[in-house]
Amino acid sequence: MDRVDVERARSLKFVQVIFALLALLSLIASLAVAVKGVEYGLPETSTTGIAIAFLFVGAMDTALLYGWEFLFERMRS
Repeated sequence: MDRVDVERARSLKFVQVIFALLALLSLIASLAVAVKGVEYGLPETSTTGIAIAFLFVGAMDTALLYGWEFLFERMRS
């Protein structure tokens, strides 16, 4: 049973890192689009909407990270 607990802890850490990286990448993409979206060839009228969409994705990744943590805590109890 000890091996299962070690694998669960490793899996939890892996999922936490992946979701945190996805949230961070979404925030970086949002900032890049907001600051230099026109230079990347995006229409000026679309950059705000795209940046907000990336912010929303980053927020959802963060919420999913906390949700995953909540589920793992309930599974251990």
